[in-house]
Amino acid sequence: MHEISPLAEQDVRDLVRILGEVAAMKPEPDIQRIHLMNELAGLLGTVTWVWCVAPLLDPGKQPVYLYQHTAGFDQERKSRFFEAVEHPDSGEMTAPLAQAMISDGSQVTRHIEQIVSRERFANSPAFPFWRAAGIRPILITLRPVPDYGISCVGFYRPVGAPMFTERDSRIAHIVLNEVPLLHEVGMPHASSSTLPQLPPRCRLIINQLVHGMSRGTIASHLGLSELTVNGYVKKIYAHFKVHSQAELIARFTRGDGRDGSAI
Repeated sequence: MHEISPLAEQDVRDLVRILGEVAAMKPEPDIQRIHLMNELAGLLGTVTWVWCVAPLLDPGKQPVYLYQHTAGFDQERKSRFFEAVEHPDSGEMTAPLAQAMISDGSQVTRHIEQIVSRERFANSPAFPFWRAAGIRPILITLRPVPDYGISCVGFYRPVGAPMFTERDSRIAHIVLNEVPLLHEVGMPHASSSTLPQLPPRCRLIINQLVHGMSRGTIASHLGLSELTVNGYVKKIYAHFKVHSQAELIARFTRGDGRDGSAI
């Protein structure tokens, strides 16, 4: 049986400090999440992370994500990251992690080499997209949120950086497991529930719109004409019954007035 090594004393002190700071903060979920993630990322030796909602995360089906918070990306890298995540083989590779969460019915945390072999990842058709995003080491936490979907957290290191370790997985798992309300409160569950109904290209573009990118920037990053992007944006606006990018952003950050959130 594999014996789990205890965390170093300084790691334990840091975990207690981070959780204590979050608990002492004014109960504003977005601010608490960002503080927690920045501190946790520092402990894990990175500055790049995401926190998102997955209304659809079933093994064998393409995952669907809506990104609530991100850090450590410029606009170009963020676009490449969204492309990497949306690649069908990325969903295929992370299916064992989703299956483990479903089987356990609880939070799971793994680094990429605990999910797939190094060879499998390096030979994946999605790998060039991850490299284009400047990412190689990956650490993921999935947590089921009853009646809403999945809360997903990812940490990323640049190409050439050391891989995440078992110690890193344990630290992330412990901290994220001790803040259940931050997985449930103030996240756009209601608004994101129909995302799986959108075509893949619209799902890719909506994350960029919600993060404030202009249509021209999106077109440039994706190698599309602005006219083509306009067509996708029109479909997105019609789907969510909004008339502008500002309304779309508000829909996913403050709710639409029908999900208990303030407009």
